[in-house]
Amino acid sequence: MTIYNQGGMLGFYRGVGPTLGGILPYNVIKFYGYEKLKRWVPKENRSSVALNLSCGALAALIGQTVMYPLDVVRRQMQVDIPNQNGTRYKNSIEAFKSIIRNQGWRQLYAGLCINYIKVVPSIAIGLTAFDVIDRQLHFPR
Repeated sequence: MTIYNQGGMLGFYRGVGPTLGGILPYNVIKFYGYEKLKRWVPKENRSSVALNLSCGALAALIGQTVMYPLDVVRRQMQVDIPNQNGTRYKNSIEAFKSIIRNQGWRQLYAGLCINYIKVVPSIAIGLTAFDVIDRQLHFPR
């Protein structure tokens, strides 16, 4: 009720901009990085689960590092307590600038290491599982 009273229905969608704006670039970085890293693996080792997990982990690490600031912006927009004039952040760009100005650029990466622990293994396993299933089902390329 508090969110609705302070921001109406739009209050429930605070932070949706950076979320939607980060989905496509993150997935492009992740999948492109994974496929590019796999090409560096010698052909005789490409079916190695361990090497595919390593490529997936590195691709996830790169994707998370590049796109994590948008996640921080999204979270801060969602938990932002509005002042009497409305919200403190009018949009994602304003939130991004405000975070850097008031909290420093390092705040954009606060919690990244903990996020690595959660996301990197998950993405590595998902990408590797996809490749193993793809090889087992003999999809044409």
